[in-house]
Amino acid sequence: MKKEHALIKTLTKIPKSVFFFCFLINLSVGSVFAAEAYAQSATLTMRMNNKSIKEVFNYIEKNSEFVFVYLDNVIDSHKVVDVNVDNQPVTVILDQLFKGTDLTYKIDNRQILVKRKEAAISILPSVQQSIDISGVIKDDTGEPVIGANILVKGTNNGVITDPDGRFNLKISQANAILVVSYIGYLSQEIPVGSQRTFTIVLHPSTEHIGEVVVTALGIKRETKALGYAVQEVKGESLTEARENNVLNSLSGKLAGVQISRSGNGEGGSSRIVIRGNNSIAGNNEPLVVVDGVPVNNFNSGTSGIDQWGGSDGGNGLSDINPDDIESISVLKGAAAAALYGARAGNGVLMITTKKGSKAKGLGITWNSNVMMETPLIKPEMQNQYGQGTNGIFDANSNYSWGAKMEGQMLKDWTGQERPYSPYDNDITDFLGTGVTTTNTLEANAVNEKTSFRGTLSYQRMDGIIPTNYQDKYMLNLRSTVNLSKKLSLDAKVNYVKQRGWNRPQLTGSPENIMANYLMMPRNVHYSDMVGGVDKDGVVKRWTTDEANYVLNPYYTTDFNKNNNQRDRFIGFLALQYTPTSWLTIKLRHGEDMYWEKGDWRHASGTPYGKYNGKGDYGLNTSDFRERNTDALVTASKDNWWDSGFSGSLSVGGNLMFQQSNSYAMSTGLLAIPDFFAISNGETPTPSNYITKKSVNSVYGFAQLSYGNWIFVDVTARNDWSSTLPFRNRSFFYPSVGLGWVVSDMLRSYEVNVPEWLSLAKLRASYAEVGNDTDPYRLLTTYGIYTVIDDIKGASTASTIPLADLKPELIKSTEAGFDIRFFNNRLGADFTWYKKNATNQILALPISSTTGKSSRMINAGNIQNTGIEIVLSGTPVRTKDFEWNVSVNYSKNSNKIKELHPDSRRFILSNTDFVNVVATEGSTYGDLYGRAYQRDEQGRKIIDENGLPLLESDMNTKIGNYMPKWTGSMINSFTYKNLSFSFMLDMRYGGDIFVNSLARGSQYGTTEMSLAGRDEWYAGTGGIVVDGVTADGKQNTVAANPQAYWDRVSRAGEEFIYDGTNLRLRELTIGYMFPNKMLAKTPFTNLKLSFVGRNLWLIKNNIPGYDPESSYSTGNGQGIEYASLPSMRSFGFNLNVSF
Repeated sequence: MKKEHALIKTLTKIPKSVFFFCFLINLSVGSVFAAEAYAQSATLTMRMNNKSIKEVFNYIEKNSEFVFVYLDNVIDSHKVVDVNVDNQPVTVILDQLFKGTDLTYKIDNRQILVKRKEAAISILPSVQQSIDISGVIKDDTGEPVIGANILVKGTNNGVITDPDGRFNLKISQANAILVVSYIGYLSQEIPVGSQRTFTIVLHPSTEHIGEVVVTALGIKRETKALGYAVQEVKGESLTEARENNVLNSLSGKLAGVQISRSGNGEGGSSRIVIRGNNSIAGNNEPLVVVDGVPVNNFNSGTSGIDQWGGSDGGNGLSDINPDDIESISVLKGAAAAALYGARAGNGVLMITTKKGSKAKGLGITWNSNVMMETPLIKPEMQNQYGQGTNGIFDANSNYSWGAKMEGQMLKDWTGQERPYSPYDNDITDFLGTGVTTTNTLEANAVNEKTSFRGTLSYQRMDGIIPTNYQDKYMLNLRSTVNLSKKLSLDAKVNYVKQRGWNRPQLTGSPENIMANYLMMPRNVHYSDMVGGVDKDGVVKRWTTDEANYVLNPYYTTDFNKNNNQRDRFIGFLALQYTPTSWLTIKLRHGEDMYWEKGDWRHASGTPYGKYNGKGDYGLNTSDFRERNTDALVTASKDNWWDSGFSGSLSVGGNLMFQQSNSYAMSTGLLAIPDFFAISNGETPTPSNYITKKSVNSVYGFAQLSYGNWIFVDVTARNDWSSTLPFRNRSFFYPSVGLGWVVSDMLRSYEVNVPEWLSLAKLRASYAEVGNDTDPYRLLTTYGIYTVIDDIKGASTASTIPLADLKPELIKSTEAGFDIRFFNNRLGADFTWYKKNATNQILALPISSTTGKSSRMINAGNIQNTGIEIVLSGTPVRTKDFEWNVSVNYSKNSNKIKELHPDSRRFILSNTDFVNVVATEGSTYGDLYGRAYQRDEQGRKIIDENGLPLLESDMNTKIGNYMPKWTGSMINSFTYKNLSFSFMLDMRYGGDIFVNSLARGSQYGTTEMSLAGRDEWYAGTGGIVVDGVTADGKQNTVAANPQAYWDRVSRAGEEFIYDGTNLRLRELTIGYMFPNKMLAKTPFTNLKLSFVGRNLWLIKNNIPGYDPESSYSTGNGQGIEYASLPSMRSFGFNLNVSF
């Protein structure tokens, strides 16, 4: 017993390092050949940026049978690296990871032993005097680099830095060159010369093992393997100069992508179109997929779909928190999106959200953003003539064609005698400054088997219109768990609660603040209408004309209320099982659900007749649910039998189900004025709608490569849609793509390729995708309505269904190249595409004698062809300074090649003065309106009063809203810890009908309506229109300016403007505080940024209006209609980590 205790006592005195090395020796005995075979067969796909080496090791251990063994002092496990690979053996990953360092590894029976290379220190001849040098190695934040290698070039003489980043080295001659390297940093060669003390700063390496993007079904692939163009936007670029709607943050950052906003201002809907419009009457926006799960990018408001008004509650993407986004990949072409079948006819927006990604332990990050919004541009109004007509003041007039305002004392609409003068800053004072604050708290926790990330965010938006505000609560939880080495779980739930109060009314609504402003006489002061009502409760109105629906803006904001609330859940649960190194099985179930409710009220003082001094009230509720269940089995193998061929085969399926319900109730007139309750309605009117849709799908795809330089992709998908007739319910979508990396091929055959050529790649693809249709378009549907009192009636739908309805079909061809130079410091990516959308699902107008207004048909062929160019470069890169620049350019040409023999024209959207039209043989988005009558030489025909004559109808093409091309330039600069970036965004061409100028000029309030007034009232002239009389003689008659603008306000041709514009879209200035400054604080990172968006409209052809202002987010673009001013936003962003 004593001997046993003595043995234990002796063993405890042996250093632990001895046991460790004994363990290493023991590990070296085993099946070496089996380990090497597994090392080559076990492949990994990794996307790890800015991760510690220990995190890389942990990931490899979790996803393979390997275990790392190393001494703590061998490496600095906290230094960060980038590893991005697709199906690469672990040996390739480690070779790249340890490249340029003194680290090596050995694989023994699934144990990876990491150690330093054994370097024999050169012995200097005794007759030669040695030189002592010393120094310190730091990173670009000023922190010491522990374990960096300093080697005398051409020798084995070298050392590594100590825990303070310092080193001492003896060299034999002064002309020696030091080679300094460390994992994840650019190596440097430094001549010694006469210098004996060195301070060396290492910069992070931008070289990656493989550039990886997220593609269809959420699969991450190396970009060089793709046969189509994909652009990706990193999440970091969405959070500093943030927008309330993440879609708007993409403006200018992607070639071939156009984003349009409604005229609602901040918090409104946005429209995204990729490579032109495909559908005449259907949806032209892409499918949105978040973490592999499709989500609904709905529009919860009318967004000005008709010309009579409505409010805009934003669209579905506004529920996605930018702080949660890791990246957004845009699948532009059909080949990129074909695996999503009928839903991907317009492309796909792939949003990948963040997972837990901090080193072991708990990490906390707080991001705070404050943005202020002011009008970027405001209407150009005249301040010379006030209320009245024909140059005479009239306090009861609706127009500004009265006497000149020179401060004379006159009795105005308030009954007081006051100076007759303009109020120049009225609308600016009324609108005020908008403020949006966003605060996000993020928690990360990671251990060997589990990662967790959670964010809690609150956003408050106070609009520029008084009483308009919104708030939003966002909770996001995500966790990944390695249940075993072969089975992993990924789960996420996202909850959003959004509330909005008094969203602005749009277009022709009498409650539209801007419409009222345009028609209000210039001597009427907003300050006289504050409060909305007088002390007796009577509405303050500057006009007694009951036919004039212009409303006191303060009455609108204080008495006519609307509000809405939305609760939304998005989540998924995914399992991945890897029974062998070559087989993967994935199962996933995703849900997208929301519930929305709202109400609106018109107070009794609202001056349009249908409320009859009583007012009305309405409320609505709706809900939506979409569930997707999918499975995918993938078999992959690299370097088959040492042949150089690699490939994978995947098969899968998806079950999609949608259901939506809506319920609404309106009161008609209120029995008791201003008592807002459904029970107080004189004629309550209920309505409800229920829709259901399901699509079942199977798909498969194969990826084949040879020599890692030529890649072939083939996909196939078959959908069965419930919205189509039984015999057409099944439809098939194939695609094929080729990627050929010519530079890698030449190097593989030992052809002498210049070092300055980093990459030369060709690609091509072909695909077919499409669109199905909405529910209940195959059979006649019925609606119930009230005939009189309690008597109910039934009505049929106004469109005759098509029993043999087919899905729309889009055939797309794409080709391009990617070329890069000088170690990727200069690059160019070019894409050409052509796509034809056939079998358009249209409602063909028919004679009203049939009892119907239209019948459903399949017809039409829309062709889009275009090019996209993406340039990137790093013109300057020094020790402390770097300049990066990228340029996007796209040009899309659209032609409607065919419609239907019975109708060569379809109206996409209409107003009183301009229609947006699709015409056979022309271009999508033609603008048709009333034009001037002209003679054979194109000259205007003028009547005897000097006024131009107008056409009697709106059948003249006066423009087209599609731009000829779009482009942007993004510049970013970094100097030490200071960063600066800005983006210029340009649209060239495309016409805009500016209805605000037409209405304002008719009422005499716009600056342009001043032309000829002084001369007319003085009896010396007026407006002499350039044109000819009916007998062909040149017109010399001066027209009355008031009569002139009243007539031409109905001429759409007069108010068509070139939409060309150039703007400073985004600007950021940031400072990352060095770690030294944070050493005595609880913070691990701290960055403060000044940010701005839409700061400067450099080039604009429209007086007082932004070409991006549109009254609709539907297919009928190109019309501005009393929109709110576009906003200039600026503020600060603070990001702090603990």
